[in-house]
Amino acid sequence: MHTDTLKVELIDWITKLSDQYSIDKIISLKKELTKKSKPDSKIFGSGKHLIEFISDDFNEPTNDFKDYQK
Repeated sequence: MHTDTLKVELIDWITKLSDQYSIDKIISLKKELTKKSKPDSKIFGSGKHLIEFISDDFNEPTNDFKDYQK
């Protein structure tokens, strides 16, 4: 079966639950699985749109540090 179909069936099944014990077990399972996942996972290239312009002399030394350079 397709993953999206299974998700819809699972959601439908959960909405039909009426006993508190089953609902509590599902909430507990959700919390457990949420802890195992990496919410702060980094995706390569996801910040490409954040930098709009970099000056041509970006890597050149600034005059502010002349006193500290040899």
